[in-house]
Amino acid sequence: MRTIIVIGVLAVFQLSAAQYDTENLESVSYEVTRLADSYEERLYEASKWACHDLLKDTYGFKAQRESFLPLFRYITGDNVEGAEIDMTASVTIRKDVLPEAGKRYQMCFYMPAAYQAAPPAPTNPDVYIEDRPPMTVLTRVFGGFAMRESVWEEEAASLRQILQDAGEKDIDFSLHYRLQYDPPMKFENRRNEVWYVKKK
Repeated sequence: MRTIIVIGVLAVFQLSAAQYDTENLESVSYEVTRLADSYEERLYEASKWACHDLLKDTYGFKAQRESFLPLFRYITGDNVEGAEIDMTASVTIRKDVLPEAGKRYQMCFYMPAAYQAAPPAPTNPDVYIEDRPPMTVLTRVFGGFAMRESVWEEEAASLRQILQDAGEKDIDFSLHYRLQYDPPMKFENRRNEVWYVKKK
């Protein structure tokens, strides 16, 4: 089973291998504002992200590749400036359940500091720049290769239950973010997260 997962990961991220020569990738800044027994609260600053949306029932290897490749092409020159933009950590995937359209999966790459003020416009109409406002999230870190939909659903359900049992208020449980921080070639001590966002 582990071999199958690894092959799937490499298939999805094969074009990005060269950008993962180091683990010291730039990432969005945050402040840990509160520590609980099994989760933490963080405040993220406003930031810009390159994003791609898919309406799918599930978000397996094929669907992830459908989002990843346009975004990867964007940072490797498929933009109005022809700019080559460094890969960042981590990739975020937001899952929303829409009343009439099913599930929306939004994959985003964080824009490095050099491009935060003015990211180059995408040439692919399916890629867009999102301005994320400051947001407070509740999250916890877990390890392993989290590539299957069932793994993410279990982690999201588990964190939701933990937060509800802890009496957390004003949490938007209609959506969650999924994050992977590590290159596909890293096999030990991997970092993954699920985020729930606090309502304003």
